[in-house]
Amino acid sequence: MAKLLCLGDSIMWGVTGFDAAHPRADPTIPDKIGELIGAQVDNRAVSATSVNDGDKSMVSLLPTVNLADYDYIILGYGANDWGLNRESLEALKSGLGMFSSMFSVSGSKAYVLVDLMIESFINNATNLDSPNQLGITQNQVMDVFKSWATENGYHYYDWREDPIVTPQNYKTVLGDGCLHPNFATQMQMAQRLADYIKSTAKDVPTEPSKPDDKPTNPPTPTYPDKPNQPDQPVVPDKPVVKLIDQIKIDRLNDLFGIGTNVSNGTKNVISKVNELYSNLETIMGTDPQKAQISLAMPDNALTRSLRNYVLTAFQQLESIVNDVIKVCNANWIVDPQTGDSTPILNLHRVDQLTTNDVYKKTVNDNWGQIETTLNKLIQYLNQVLKGE
Repeated sequence: MAKLLCLGDSIMWGVTGFDAAHPRADPTIPDKIGELIGAQVDNRAVSATSVNDGDKSMVSLLPTVNLADYDYIILGYGANDWGLNRESLEALKSGLGMFSSMFSVSGSKAYVLVDLMIESFINNATNLDSPNQLGITQNQVMDVFKSWATENGYHYYDWREDPIVTPQNYKTVLGDGCLHPNFATQMQMAQRLADYIKSTAKDVPTEPSKPDDKPTNPPTPTYPDKPNQPDQPVVPDKPVVKLIDQIKIDRLNDLFGIGTNVSNGTKNVISKVNELYSNLETIMGTDPQKAQISLAMPDNALTRSLRNYVLTAFQQLESIVNDVIKVCNANWIVDPQTGDSTPILNLHRVDQLTTNDVYKKTVNDNWGQIETTLNKLIQYLNQVLKGE
C-alpha cells in the first residue's frame, strides 16, 4: 500500500477551533486524503509549528524521517510562518531549502504536494496584503512557497485561485473565526487536495487497498547460465552516500616540536573546515566559502617568533571554526535530538612566556576543543547526508 507523509501545522494536525464544539478533526485532512487516494498516512503535523522557527519546526523534524520511505509527501505550512511575526522571508526560504536538499540527498521519488496556506485573519488582517509585524504579507509568504515548489519541480495547490476561505465567509467556515477551518471546511479541503493529487500523480490507486489484500510477489530474475541457482527477489542497489570522515588532531607531546605540531594541526583543521563548506554548498545551497590561513612557521626553536606564531595561529583558528559553526547553525545543521545550536569556541590564549607542561596542556586543550566541535558538526551533517 502506498505511504503518505504529512508535515505541517495545526490545520493538518486537525485543530478545528478552540472550544468543546470544535474537537480535533476525525478524520484529519491527511487521513481523509489517504482514504481517498488509497494511501497509508503518517501524519507528523505539529500544532503551532512553522517551517524554520523553533524546536518543533519542519527543519527540526526532518532529521527524524526518511523521505525515501514515502510515495506521497504533503507539506502544509504558512499560517504560523506569517502569523507568529518571527520568521523573515529569508529564514522561510532557508528552511524550505533544507527540505529540498534532504529530499535530493535521500534519493526519494515521492510525489510532493506543497499546500499553500488558506487565508488567515489573525494579526488584524483584512486581506492577503495586510502586513504582519515584520511587514510581510500573506501573499508574499504564499509566493515564496509557490516559487520554491516550481523551482524544485514539486506540485503545489494555491487556494487563491479558487478560495474556500474569503473575507466574506471566514467567520462561518473557520471554527475560531480567524484561523482554523471547521471540520466541514477541512473535509472540503481534503477532497480538493485528493482530487488534485489524482489528476496530477501517476499510478494513483482508485480505491484504497484492503488490509487483508495479499501483496503481489516481486518479479524474480532468471539465471539461464546457472540452472541450479534459486530465484531471488530483485533488490535495488542502495545509493552510495559519501560521508565525511571525522577529524583527528595530533596532540603536542614534544615541547621542542611546537611549531611542527601547530603547523600540521592548522593544515588539518583548514582542510576539514573546507570539506564541511563544500558539503554545505552541495546539500544546503550555501554560498561558496573557503577558509585559509597564511602564517609562516618559524623553526622549532623556543623563541618569541615561535610564541607569536602559536598565539596567532590559534586566534585565527578560533575565528575560522566559529565561522563554519555560524553557517551550520543558520542552516539547521544542529543537534537533531534537541535542536540546540552549536556554541561558538572560546580557545585559551597560548601566551605563556614559559614553555612547560602548563603550556603544553593549553595547546592540547585547544586542539581538543576544536576536534570535539568539528566532529559534532560532521556528525550532524552526516545524519543529513544519510537522510536520518
